Amino acid sequence: MSNYDTELQNALSQEAIVKALFERYESLYSVDIETSVYRCFYESNSFSSLGLESQGEDFFKDLERNLLKVIYPDDQAYVRSMLARSVLLAGLEKEKYYSFIYRLVIDGVPLYHKLRATREIVNHRPHVLIGIRNVDKAFRLDQMHVKQLSAMQRKEVNHLEAILASAEEYMEVNLSKDIVLELSNGAIPAEFTERLCAPNSENPLSYSDFEKWRIESVIAENKKKYIEISDRNYLIRCFERGEPRASVSFSMKIASGKIQPCKKVFYLYQDEASGDVLAFCVIYDLTEQQRKEKELRDLERELQMSRIRNFTSQMQPHFLYNALGSIQEVVLENPEYASELIGDFTVHLRSCIRAMANDTPISFDQELENVKAYVNIEKMRFGDKLHVYFDIQARNFVILPLTVQPIVENAIRHGIYERGIQGGTVRLKTEEKEHAWIIEVQDDGVGFDVEAYFNGIASGKQDSTGIKNINFRLDKVMGASMKIESRPGIGTTVTIEVPKNKEWRNT
Repeated sequence: MSNYDTELQNALSQEAIVKALFERYESLYSVDIETSVYRCFYESNSFSSLGLESQGEDFFKDLERNLLKVIYPDDQAYVRSMLARSVLLAGLEKEKYYSFIYRLVIDGVPLYHKLRATREIVNHRPHVLIGIRNVDKAFRLDQMHVKQLSAMQRKEVNHLEAILASAEEYMEVNLSKDIVLELSNGAIPAEFTERLCAPNSENPLSYSDFEKWRIESVIAENKKKYIEISDRNYLIRCFERGEPRASVSFSMKIASGKIQPCKKVFYLYQDEASGDVLAFCVIYDLTEQQRKEKELRDLERELQMSRIRNFTSQMQPHFLYNALGSIQEVVLENPEYASELIGDFTVHLRSCIRAMANDTPISFDQELENVKAYVNIEKMRFGDKLHVYFDIQARNFVILPLTVQPIVENAIRHGIYERGIQGGTVRLKTEEKEHAWIIEVQDDGVGFDVEAYFNGIASGKQDSTGIKNINFRLDKVMGASMKIESRPGIGTTVTIEVPKNKEWRNT
């Protein structure tokens, strides 16, 4: 060992070496500030395997071929700049410890290390002691925590933005101190604005005073409940019970003189530093919500009336009388056939009653059963004049009750029977496509002018109750569509397209 090394080893305090080892440094260097001579007097096994020079005459000159050859390429320029002589010494002039983090490539893997330097006097000469420590695990854990914290902060900001996006008004208050901390723009007395703009004054805006003014001047309906819920002592008790929020519905007078339905939500939390209970108060305008609720109620009533109209249109007295009369005629001649017809009539009647009570989609097979029952009754009455064919390629889906059967009925009554003695054919076909299930009812009856038909509906000259009800129910309940194509003298095709929606799939 050279005299320099001996002097250096003796001069370095044992406390510094022990501390370096305790902190698990990979290596420990000493650099003479005046001459730039450097020595490494400690290396771990993993660090010595890097093959770095352990001593030299000029630390800053040897930096390129010594440390930089094992530094991760993306970090080399950074390390070079941080260990430049002027930068290093300037950093040590400002702080006792100068440190930064970079990546060393060990066994082909970039690992984060921390370099820490401090200035010490050795043999009456200024030296820089440099320690290098593996901090990869801790640093990556810190990075993950930073990302998680950033995500949580972004989430909080998003929640706040969502809360305020539809807010009519908001304010933040210190319930414990009875002070309004922040208030969004609104029509408030000038004295309140002045007191709000000077929160540190001797007379800050009081939450109790502000709410008293609001109750006396603005609240129009449900005032008693508003007074109870907005009371700051009540809100503090809510927080102490572990309730994070409170709310109240009310109506208030706005500048136009109208009464506006509102809801106020108090989000309760605690200031960690002071222990004060705070509240973030948000007022929402419920006008649009109430309008949508009314539209929904109106739609539900219309659907109910549509079901009733659909039921009554299917259960017309002449159909009942004719069907029962025809069955009566065959009872004595063919009791077995009459029994089958009574069964079909019962199936059809049950389907109509069920449709009036509930518009929940049913399996297509159930609707098909009603169609076939109805067709059997009509065949009894019209014999060989009527031919009905079923081409059922898809059946694993659902449909609203009394939608397909009335279309088949229209095809028979208004298409085939109008042809007279020659009769005709009705075809019911189903198929599955990529986006929807298709139901098609086709007849070769008399047909009609579709454009003239819909013009008649628009003018009120044409009755559209049946088709209109079916289309309305399919659209509003299932999002399904119905298309009518017809040519006079050729026939009519009605196509129902039921979108593939798992909510309605018959499983």
